Amino acid sequence: MKSFSIKVLAIVLMASVASCSKDALRTSDSLQQLDAVEDVNDAYLLSSVIKQTALFYQNMGYEASRLPGAVQYIERNYQGSDNYYSGFKQPLDDMYAAMNILKLVDGAIGLADKRGSMVHKGIFTTFRVLLFSFMTDYYGDVYYSQALKAREGILYPKYDKQADIYTGLLKELDDANTMIANGTEAISSTYDLVFKGNKLQWQEFANSLKIRLLMRASNKIPDAGQQIAAIIQNASATPVFTTADDNVSISYIGTTAENSWQGGTLNDNGGTEFDRRRPCKTLVDKLTELNDPRLKVWIAPVENPWTSNPALNGVTVNTTDPNGFTYTSTWELIDRSNPEMAQYLTPDILLDSNKLYVGFVAGMPGDWKNGNAHWNTALGGAYGNFKVSKFSQLFRQNSHPLLKAMIMNSDELQFILAEAAAKGMITGSADTYYRNGIRFSMERWGISEADINTYLAQPSIALPADQAGKLAKIADQKWLGLFFVSAETYLDIRRTKLPDIFKNGYLSGYEFPLRYRYPANELGQNVDAYNEGVAGLSPQVDDQYSKMWLLQ
Repeated sequence: MKSFSIKVLAIVLMASVASCSKDALRTSDSLQQLDAVEDVNDAYLLSSVIKQTALFYQNMGYEASRLPGAVQYIERNYQGSDNYYSGFKQPLDDMYAAMNILKLVDGAIGLADKRGSMVHKGIFTTFRVLLFSFMTDYYGDVYYSQALKAREGILYPKYDKQADIYTGLLKELDDANTMIANGTEAISSTYDLVFKGNKLQWQEFANSLKIRLLMRASNKIPDAGQQIAAIIQNASATPVFTTADDNVSISYIGTTAENSWQGGTLNDNGGTEFDRRRPCKTLVDKLTELNDPRLKVWIAPVENPWTSNPALNGVTVNTTDPNGFTYTSTWELIDRSNPEMAQYLTPDILLDSNKLYVGFVAGMPGDWKNGNAHWNTALGGAYGNFKVSKFSQLFRQNSHPLLKAMIMNSDELQFILAEAAAKGMITGSADTYYRNGIRFSMERWGISEADINTYLAQPSIALPADQAGKLAKIADQKWLGLFFVSAETYLDIRRTKLPDIFKNGYLSGYEFPLRYRYPANELGQNVDAYNEGVAGLSPQVDDQYSKMWLLQ
């Protein structure tokens, strides 16, 4: 058997071969695609597709701080241009990263079709929809109907209109559900890294993903509510996620850098990068406001919190979080007489005192001197801001039962259904869906049943009577539930404008970006398609503020 590994280079990389013409590069791509999937079995391909896709999404969720910064999960404590959307300014190649996985997926679909492996073909089709939806949701009009057809002689594929792409993707998910339901071959519990061979759960993923896309396009698809209702009202034919364990995610092994959590010691040995990533004040304040037990799972107490109470000066607090990680914090009196500190005592810099959990202000430049009036860099060092919380030690592990590379979790679906019910798109109780979403998220992060019940019993958690109030609370909890699933969080905030985080901190002078700019190599490799894609934007400019069909 030849090596299964993908030999296809992304178009962006091939374009760097200056000695080749565009036609030669496209022909090379065609030949390489012929070797992308060879005589391998469906089970092995399944594990590869799952792994590559999960890591692709988790990289966007944590490692690349562009999206976590935009949705105010992470702020950069040092070198922090992502704190104010700078990562959206340049053309972005994430489309090519998705296309590289899609080359494997489409090859796997062809192989499964040839062998009559309908269950696997349905699963691979679901991943195909997931990745194409990422491309169109972030860029607008993109390759779809002519994508990955170089072996058929299509060297310069056109971009499809986003409306047509959505029509195609929703149809593909219907087909995927049918193929998984009707297929007869078993799924390997060894190579199925997500559901361990459970065919029903793969059906649930296909249908839950369809609901996600229907809600995302609900302003453009008139019967989106009816389509969502039809899915959830026919559980035998179109099952969806219903339990806290219905999550499309994989665990980390933790033995090498490649198979470990990105924030762990194998990927960040000295901890410098970990120290640069601080929880946003928006996140910390919301968790604190709601008495949310996830606060102590995700966030560490400040090492040297400020106090205005002289009696607390020098008092040490020892804290152990729910996962057994311990922290030591020593209160430090605000020394207003120190002339070096005077410039940092203004209300817009010193925001949090007498608090053990403090977030870095949204939109603040990555200047460690300004973080909650931390001025003593001689003591603290470039990354050692004693006045702002770090993330918990959970996120310094190479592997942990709570650390997953996440694609879609069951709580997300519950919040989608809560929104749909609150808007009258479907029947059913918005409150029930909302509370299920909170419960599923907390269970996923190891919160005890008693703590979940206490949390849900708070008056501050109850949904109000008015629709706007319902939607705001649902959005808050969905934002928390999507923690580190940042690719989806961004798209949801862009769609709903909730939670209303756009003017937080120092962001009042910045405009929230609406899309990714097309990869720069599209201009050289397929300029006609690129021009058609730009023509579909409003205004017709390839920047981060132009609106695609979904937003027009």
